[in-house]
Amino acid sequence: MAKPIQKIDWDSVVKSGEQGYLYCVTDPPHPHGERRKDRDRKYVYLHRAVMENHLGRYLETEEEVDHKDGDFANNDVSNLIVRKKGEHQREHALNGNPFWEKSPKNKPRDASVVSIYLTSALDVGVEGVVVDRHAAL
Repeated sequence: MAKPIQKIDWDSVVKSGEQGYLYCVTDPPHPHGERRKDRDRKYVYLHRAVMENHLGRYLETEEEVDHKDGDFANNDVSNLIVRKKGEHQREHALNGNPFWEKSPKNKPRDASVVSIYLTSALDVGVEGVVVDRHAAL
């Protein structure tokens, strides 16, 4: 484990919305933190802060942290994995997560085309597959 880059204020941890992600305040304030409507401090996802401390650096904009077991309350570093955005979304789409249905700007007209494309691309070992959402038009 690298030297932590921020101190997590464990007393500040709050649960958010329907999905149950946890937010926290860091010291120094996180550069990508957001002000919550009901609070005057900058909050960041707890799983991101935990992983950043583990890595000893802030995450890049194209990096996301995934919970291996799907439990958003389990923010132990052994349950977290860093992935590139496209790779993270592709895995959730292939595993039946309704990603395409929830995000209209990413939803192609025919999701089955995307599913077939992603599955065949993964079968032949294509890395970094980019899906053209207009290809199914």
